[in-house]
Amino acid sequence: MKVFQRLGLSYVLDNSETTGINPATQAYFSAVTTQNQNFVTGGSFTTFHARRLNPSYTYSTVNNPYNPTRGHSFTGSFEFTGGFLGGDINFYRPMGDFRYYRPMYHGRNTLAMRLTGSYVQSFTNLSVPFYERFFAGGDFDIRGFDFRTLSPISFITRTLATVDPRTLKTVNKPFDDIVYVGGDTQAVFNLEYRIPIIGQTVSLVPFMDTGNTWVLKKDALERRIVTPGLIQTLPAQFLPGTNSGLRMSTGIELQVVMPVVNAPFRLDFVFNPGRIDQNYKGPVTGIPFGIHQPAHDFKFTVGRTF
Repeated sequence: MKVFQRLGLSYVLDNSETTGINPATQAYFSAVTTQNQNFVTGGSFTTFHARRLNPSYTYSTVNNPYNPTRGHSFTGSFEFTGGFLGGDINFYRPMGDFRYYRPMYHGRNTLAMRLTGSYVQSFTNLSVPFYERFFAGGDFDIRGFDFRTLSPISFITRTLATVDPRTLKTVNKPFDDIVYVGGDTQAVFNLEYRIPIIGQTVSLVPFMDTGNTWVLKKDALERRIVTPGLIQTLPAQFLPGTNSGLRMSTGIELQVVMPVVNAPFRLDFVFNPGRIDQNYKGPVTGIPFGIHQPAHDFKFTVGRTF
């Protein structure tokens, strides 16, 4: 057994701006009590100046980095952004990733699994920026769901100017909307049984993915609504079932390793037994709407999930 260990340290200067924000998302996060300093009107965040320091450690006994069949590995890191480093953003993010590979059926097949988790927390009066929060779903974590669709979902009531069809006058009316606010905590577990069909070029891979993102520090998403003569502090109001439990997808994957790039082209047929399929009502208007995540899907992509 060969053991590989590595210590790493990276320092990053990051200047970024996010534009084209969904109006409901912009309205929600512009009123988050600790994040007013981070938002501007007109559909975009201000430009962030981030300074990041990220020490990491890796321990591995995996026999092949491209097509592992035995061994295990662990990678841990602790991202520290802001503070004494300077910049506009201040948070820390520990992360852990464990992988295990075991030969099966006389060494022909491989049982592979991965467990990964992370947490992000601000340490000043500026909350974690929206785009640094956790959104799961997609080909590289819980592959039966679309990218960034697994997130706690919060209600928001906005006031929109509409034309009254009877008087033809513009009036302000309340409108219930939802926002995918992202989690401060994420955990994902992947399990695969890799069956080579044609050498190491074509493989059939039954799989199961489960996990989710959650908001543990709910007060970081409190919103402050300022109106003439009144300041309201509103807690995050999550849709039932979106900030709890696990999401799950399972199915079978066909992998074809492409030459030169040494990465598989993947075709997935997936079922999603752990999904949200519910109807809700807006808390103010009472208008019904539904969150119906797909029961099954067919996807293709390039690269391994792990």
